[in-house]
Amino acid sequence: MGRRGLLVINGSRGRGPKAGQIVDSRRPRKLNSQALRMLAVLLVFILLAGLGVFRLLWIQVLKHGDYRRIAESLHTRRLVLPAKRGKILDCRLRTLAGSRETMSFWAYARGLTEDDKRTGSRQLMGFPGISKEVLDEAFGPRPRLVWLRRFCDEDTAVRLEELHVPGVGRTVEHRRYYTCDWVSNIVGFVNASGSAIEGVEHKFDKLLSGVPGTVVINPYVRLEGAPLTQGVLRPPVNGHNIVLTIDSDIQYILYSRLREACQLWNAPLALGVIMDPKTGAILGMATYPSYSSSHYRQSYTADNLKHIPAYLSNLRQPGGLYKARCLTDLFEPGSLFKVFAVAAALDMNKVRPHEAFFCENGSFKVGKSTISDWHPFGELTVEDILAKSSNIGMSKIGMRLGPRLLYEYLMRFGFLNKPGVGLFAEPTPQIKPLSQWDDEYTCFVSFGQGLSVSAVSLVSAVSAIANDGMLMQPYLVAAVQDSTGNIIYQTHPRVIRRVIRASTARTVVSMMRRVVTQGSGHRAAVDGISVCGKTGTAQVFDYQTGHYSHEDLITSFIGFAPAEDPQIALLISVFSPRHAQREIWGSTVAAPIFSAVAGHVLAYLESRKSPFLRMAKNKRLEAAES
Repeated sequence: MGRRGLLVINGSRGRGPKAGQIVDSRRPRKLNSQALRMLAVLLVFILLAGLGVFRLLWIQVLKHGDYRRIAESLHTRRLVLPAKRGKILDCRLRTLAGSRETMSFWAYARGLTEDDKRTGSRQLMGFPGISKEVLDEAFGPRPRLVWLRRFCDEDTAVRLEELHVPGVGRTVEHRRYYTCDWVSNIVGFVNASGSAIEGVEHKFDKLLSGVPGTVVINPYVRLEGAPLTQGVLRPPVNGHNIVLTIDSDIQYILYSRLREACQLWNAPLALGVIMDPKTGAILGMATYPSYSSSHYRQSYTADNLKHIPAYLSNLRQPGGLYKARCLTDLFEPGSLFKVFAVAAALDMNKVRPHEAFFCENGSFKVGKSTISDWHPFGELTVEDILAKSSNIGMSKIGMRLGPRLLYEYLMRFGFLNKPGVGLFAEPTPQIKPLSQWDDEYTCFVSFGQGLSVSAVSLVSAVSAIANDGMLMQPYLVAAVQDSTGNIIYQTHPRVIRRVIRASTARTVVSMMRRVVTQGSGHRAAVDGISVCGKTGTAQVFDYQTGHYSHEDLITSFIGFAPAEDPQIALLISVFSPRHAQREIWGSTVAAPIFSAVAGHVLAYLESRKSPFLRMAKNKRLEAAES
């Protein structure tokens, strides 16, 4: 038969096959229990194999990077490579703060034999600067990556290298150094732990720091007993350079004269600011006593902290000598302020230079207060009131101007706002709101009492008079360079506003010139140079007694030179001077210092020109026109 099957001849009743139908004898059989078990086992194996493949795919492909890092961490350590910190430069691109390469040594003993660990610990025992605790941590039962010596000098580095200690390696680090102690109040410093403290170092820490890199250390791969670094994983990016407007030579001239003044007059504090009146660039900003950025922990000595009056007690506080007090401290300007009140009255045509005022023979009652002069003056012209520094004459000018206009001109000169240099914590000037002004307070403000401002604010304001009435934005940062010296940012002079008319400014310049030639400021004169200025002697308010002190005075002189083309504006202030045989006035204490500094600085500027300040001057006219 061609087909296998059964032939049904006589079909029976029911549901069976019909007659003549062929029935297939190979119909399915039911699976028994053994076959089911085998099928289940097969499915389990297939599932496990699938899971294994997926796990391999997960580890080898999807999470390859993560597991690789875990594996590497079991055998390697990463060491941070600090970036080279950027320089701080003066306006002539001379280094004020820089970083030099030094060797630092570390130990990582994992992977060493016990004999090598003992050998390494024994070789380094007693080495200068490496303690037993550090060695125990480095070569103990559970060794860790530790620094042995950082920032080594050349001799120490050679001695450590010659030991060939197992498990010890080295890396290059950069240590901060400073070249000029007389700029410390501006530059600030980086402490031993690498933190930037105060000044430019702190303000521009991110720009100066750069981006650190990393290097891999594998203790199981060694050459001559020392672990090898496995190459730089990420190279460091060096920091930017900050170029200041400060000229370090001008700063030294200023600082040295302030130091001499404190020594001569037994004064606890002196400060000075030198500004280019046409651009707002600060050429010098010094305080004495100061500190050394290189030896900042040794700055507090008995010599520079004795004889501190109560109002200067913050000099004794931690960090008291670190401040840039020309920006951070406020004080009453005294008679310096008469210049600005006269300028306001002239600009509003409230007075004329030759107009006379009766000065009450030295005593003038206003409200509950009596205003006195240092001499019993009778009639004085406005010129003479400024030249002879009459408080009573200025009070009458102030009352004629009125509180609203005087307040408005204080705002114009910048005395109601922070200077905006942007490097330090600048306090807001202290002055009563206009709603609280009366005749007494108007008189007080007109001769510089009852308000407190910063030294930089004063120099910025007098610079506006020297600059034909245009107030410039003071600034300390001239430019920012990348690590190769390319300029990526440069500050351009910026006009804030016109304060007074140019004609008014020229009139005030003439009057300030007369202060030096015929008035109280004759000791500020410089041979061969026309100097404009104003003396100031301010009493210090004693908060314990509620009255102004007759012992603690702030003696000052502010001005600019040469009168016909001002190159510098300068303020000198000496706090609480003491002298048994000399009178204490701004004219006797501060004016001679002004003369010495101005004469020296102008001679220096004549012989040298700063590239950044010269570019700033070239853009001054563009800024003034915009």
